[in-house]
Amino acid sequence: MDYDQRLLELRKKEDQLFQKERAIIKETRKLEEDLNRFEAYSYDAHRFLWNAFESYPSSRNFFDHLQEEALHESRKISTSYLEEIDELAIQKRTIEDDLNDIYHERKKLNFEKESDDGNRSLSR
Repeated sequence: MDYDQRLLELRKKEDQLFQKERAIIKETRKLEEDLNRFEAYSYDAHRFLWNAFESYPSSRNFFDHLQEEALHESRKISTSYLEEIDELAIQKRTIEDDLNDIYHERKKLNFEKESDDGNRSLSR
């Protein structure tokens, strides 16, 4: 396979990886925004529970239990968001490694091509 063909294939692969990377970045931002929105809702829910408790202090056990359950569920959901974000970060690092490999392969091919072109001009 000639250099130009190999370089073309590397560029196509590189473009595909850049598109995947952009999609991962977009998905990560969406998850981070969703997480922030969820945490704001969670904060509001805790505040409403506390306000309700202040209105009905005789039901302390009920509100303590409700608050504990809400906090537990909130942590579970936040953790799932964070795990998804971590998984996307791992995928992004893998793509960055692949892009780095392609960069070095292209650099090597360009060097080989220049060397061959230089040898051809010397043999003439």
